[in-house]
Amino acid sequence: MDQIEFLRKKFSEYYLKENRVYAPQLSKREIGYIPFNGTMTRHISFKEPNIRQELYSFLMKNVPRHLYHSVATYEHPDERSMLQKKWKDAELIFDLDADHIEGADKLSYEEILKEVKKHTHRLINKFLIGYLNIDPDNIKLYFSGGRGYHVHVRDISVYDMNSDQRREVSNLVRGEGLNAKGFLETVSREHFIGKGWIGDIDERFVKYVGMIMDGENPIEDKNLINNFRKYFTSDESERKRERLRMLMTPGEEKYKRMEKSKLETELLQNVIEKVKRENACEIDEPVSTDIHRLIRFPYSLHGKTGFQVCEIKLEHLNSFNPLVESIPEIFMDGELRVNMNKKFNIEIMNRNWSLDGEMEVPTYLGMYLLLSGRAKLE
Repeated sequence: MDQIEFLRKKFSEYYLKENRVYAPQLSKREIGYIPFNGTMTRHISFKEPNIRQELYSFLMKNVPRHLYHSVATYEHPDERSMLQKKWKDAELIFDLDADHIEGADKLSYEEILKEVKKHTHRLINKFLIGYLNIDPDNIKLYFSGGRGYHVHVRDISVYDMNSDQRREVSNLVRGEGLNAKGFLETVSREHFIGKGWIGDIDERFVKYVGMIMDGENPIEDKNLINNFRKYFTSDESERKRERLRMLMTPGEEKYKRMEKSKLETELLQNVIEKVKRENACEIDEPVSTDIHRLIRFPYSLHGKTGFQVCEIKLEHLNSFNPLVESIPEIFMDGELRVNMNKKFNIEIMNRNWSLDGEMEVPTYLGMYLLLSGRAKLE
């Protein structure tokens, strides 16, 4: 059997048995898909009252390699122009994968998945729940089926946001433009709040000043540390003691004249860079800002891996293993004979595989190798 036809048949078998492929308010969403032969087709919609039946009839007839729905709802989702569709509202979506993570090109697939998980955890807990007060019940998390995660915010506070407002949120989670100059300008015109980048940076700055004066080296710039420590210990003037006390006190007062001190602003910049490295989330910004974006259907198959776009409970993110839990049950049976294009190593279903040449592998692994272009069907 032709390889494309074989893959199409396996996807058809999956969709025949999988009944969780769905999205809320589906009748108001635009549908798009990429077939096994061809390019993206979109501006499709399904109608009530038999919408699930319509969807599954469509899946069996077309067997998509990739299946998408709009993040927005429309009055007329099948119209071809956005104006005619009549936009109603949209979820706020975050797409996290390896494309924007520094050094990802040197990581294995398994390492990429672990690194992206860290960013996803920070996004949900630090920014969405922590900074923006989003109710956890209004956050839906999915493994993308590929190299990361999709986070859907379904909260009344985000539905009407335009692209510029969504970009502000995107900039927030990415720490865009975060530096000492901007920080000082912001603090000069705004009062502190209990949480956010300003609060985190202030807390760390106060902590680091204390560590430096106690003889510790909390940042990499040893020369700056030595100069800072020397300046505040070179004499016992009341002015310096008062300034040091202020630097070690949480709050905005110490920043009001900080730009006059090169030592203090350099330390602040170091603190900001460190806090940003540890807390910023690398997301695909256009996905978050585009109110007409298409996103993968929950429980559809990813056409480059054969893995499920499966939902994850927020509390299970840390323990979630995509190379076990996103593998469709229907691909667990049987074996495939494949011919590797080149050597490749992967740990999947808790087993390490060293793959080379012609091999017989479990169906789920064979599907991944064929779909990702790492092997050909024998």
